[in-house]
Amino acid sequence: MARAAVNWSLDQLAQAAGVHRNTIHNFESGRYSGSPEKLRAVRQALQQAGVEFIGDAENAGVRLCKAPTASQTAIAAGLAVAGTAGAAAAVGHSVLVVNSAPEVRSLARSILEELSLNVVEAENGEEALMILQEQALSLSAVLTESAMPGMDGILLANIIMKTWPAIKVVLSTGAAAVLDRQLPANTDVIAKPWRISEMLRLFKGV
Repeated sequence: MARAAVNWSLDQLAQAAGVHRNTIHNFESGRYSGSPEKLRAVRQALQQAGVEFIGDAENAGVRLCKAPTASQTAIAAGLAVAGTAGAAAAVGHSVLVVNSAPEVRSLARSILEELSLNVVEAENGEEALMILQEQALSLSAVLTESAMPGMDGILLANIIMKTWPAIKVVLSTGAAAVLDRQLPANTDVIAKPWRISEMLRLFKGV
């Protein structure tokens, strides 16, 4: 309702709030509730545009109290640019491990925790993107299997490069053929079975 009141598209609201458009789409469609920080950013962007939130719980609603001024539009745009720049720079020290096998995720966790890294787990590429949308600022790297049902690791790596370019991707594979495909610039490859020394080299300092 608030987005419709100011006649903004998903992309326009995402830019003004400094969040990914999928976050807004998933929230609007009821797929998940969203993090408090991202919801606060969206609310502030809409308020800058002249939306007033009224009521609470079942009686909640919105109204357009005034048309946004040129200065308010500029402020919202400036906040979006600052938020995007901050997201590119402020990367944390957690690694997202993407693999359908729990025992593989457990092995990766045991190795990465030796480097004092926090580990977040996802079973597939789709779940990994949901986590990235919510936790990208706390992630410094992603360790993903190359061959997965649905979205494979190379497609996931390409999405990460375009959306979160500061996050490093390490592609785990047992197939030499994966090296024949064009890999994004933020991606390294580790062969299976993993060598501990190679894991330490790739993730030390991330």
